[in-house]
Amino acid sequence: MFIREKHRKNKDGSVTTYLQLVENQRLAGRSRQKVLSTLGRKDDPKIGKHLSGLVETAARYARLTSLLLEQGMTVNTQVWGPELVWRRVWRETVGPLVDEVLGGGRLSQAAYLMILHRLVDPGSKCAAFRFACDVYGAGVAEVELHDLYHALDVLAAKKETIERAWFLHERDLFTGTDLVYFDTTSSYLEGSHPEGWAQFGYSRDHRGDRRQLAVGVVVTRAGLPIAHLVLPGATADPRAFEEAIRYLKETLGVEKVIVCADRGMVSTQTVTALREAQLEYILATRMRRDEASQEALSRAGRYHAIEETLLVKEVAVDEGEDRRIVCYNPQAAREDAREREAIVAHLEERVAAGTPRSLLRGAARRYVKTEGGTVALDREKIESDARYDGKWVLRTNTALSTADVAQAYKGLWRVEQAFRTLKTPLELRPIYHWTEKRIRGHLVVCFLAFLLRTVLKQRLDDAGWEGSFTAVLDDLSRLRAVTIASPNGERYRMRDEIPASLLPVFHALKIASPRRLEKLD
Repeated sequence: MFIREKHRKNKDGSVTTYLQLVENQRLAGRSRQKVLSTLGRKDDPKIGKHLSGLVETAARYARLTSLLLEQGMTVNTQVWGPELVWRRVWRETVGPLVDEVLGGGRLSQAAYLMILHRLVDPGSKCAAFRFACDVYGAGVAEVELHDLYHALDVLAAKKETIERAWFLHERDLFTGTDLVYFDTTSSYLEGSHPEGWAQFGYSRDHRGDRRQLAVGVVVTRAGLPIAHLVLPGATADPRAFEEAIRYLKETLGVEKVIVCADRGMVSTQTVTALREAQLEYILATRMRRDEASQEALSRAGRYHAIEETLLVKEVAVDEGEDRRIVCYNPQAAREDAREREAIVAHLEERVAAGTPRSLLRGAARRYVKTEGGTVALDREKIESDARYDGKWVLRTNTALSTADVAQAYKGLWRVEQAFRTLKTPLELRPIYHWTEKRIRGHLVVCFLAFLLRTVLKQRLDDAGWEGSFTAVLDDLSRLRAVTIASPNGERYRMRDEIPASLLPVFHALKIASPRRLEKLD
């Protein structure tokens, strides 16, 4: 294989010389030259640079071939994709804040390692320590196992400092902190410790046999997490909401936000706490128990369509500073009606069969009544229940328009999505730590991992990407680095072909694709 000159005579009599890469081939007993590539014109001022790069690359591959044949040569294959992507997100979000709080060094490396492990292959802290050997370029070679546990303790102690710094950072660089959502869930623990904190309570995981914790998460209008709370397992939702209000006001220094929460959070005490904190709110009400909501539903008025599945009307109710907004979803109303009709039909069959006693249990019991020891259907209750079909009532002290209030409440699904992410991909549960400090540190790690995951998804959405986010995260581990080293210290790095699904990620994060082959210093 060699480079030759190819001369071409032009119509004006001038001659242009091209450089070609060719190789000799023997065909039918005769030697022939096959053109592999035309490299460009000889008089092109850039041709020298291009040829130098070609020679340098060829030399590296030639040296690599020789290196592979040397005795004592070592080859190490490690996962590279997750480090490339998550390190960039980490540095552009909470990474500098965590480094500042932890003082850098091994503690910061240990915190990053646990978060990276939680994002890639969730497991125990011992598994995270072993995981460090499988990741290329993470810079955590000096981290020891005890550093991970020490980092958990420090993260637990510095949680409020980190979240306050992140809130200020998010408020300055993003939009949407004028509205925050809050909701709670539960997570169970293995064992009975820590005493007084791990408690039996209502388990959303359907693990009533396990002691649990209550976990609350605060997210912005765009779904970006800004804070979390950890409370004893038997904490009721309204009490958790009061703690969240205090935390937002006193710890994060929130001056003016609109707090949005579901009806499970609402109580007289929580509304009072919101008003005392001088915070605005949008709250769903318990329609069947709230007298003002009952009055709002009974008032006549014309609905205004915001979307095909969202109609709203504002009803004047004598409730001090609060406004009442009735929302209606025609599609949900039809589904509610069908579900109620199915329940009633089932109840009628049971009553006719003479086995109605079991009907006094469960959700269906509101449709039956007992008179003189006889169980019968409560037709009046069934008919009155129809007025709730597809409806919900909001109360707010904001100056937002009726449409804005209704649409703001619809965004509450972002918190529910947050819990699904924390519990499933990031495996928040079960929790095996025994001390309150370690459990709090574990939850900080999970929260920060969830934050990074959310930011990456938002960056892809902002870039117009459409596809499976889960598939993208899985494909990160397909990008690996192979390190080849000789006994004399000469080292090269090769990488896999970058999966096509990762190219939008690299583009959204402005990550330059690593060279296919590179000599390491």
